[in-house]
Amino acid sequence: MSARATWLLLAGLGISGPALAQPLDPLQGRNWAAGCTGCHASDWLSGREALFATLLDFKSGHRPATVMQQLSRGYDDEQLRAIADHLSGRPAP
Repeated sequence: MSARATWLLLAGLGISGPALAQPLDPLQGRNWAAGCTGCHASDWLSGREALFATLLDFKSGHRPATVMQQLSRGYDDEQLRAIADHLSGRPAP
């Protein structure tokens, strides 16, 4: 497929280079965090940085867990930051 055909295909799908590089929607953290409240309280006493560090520890395996280790691996670090921001009650920067 030629570069032009690829570009036209992506444009037809509403996907473009700048659109792919857009910053994270601050409300998206709320959507990702909604799944957490099934097992956890919706208000977190730990600070945002402590929660973010804990999520990263689960993701890396430094803090072993059955469910949280698997769930955290499904998010990149920016997404985990957004989840921590939302659950700590602080708006995303």
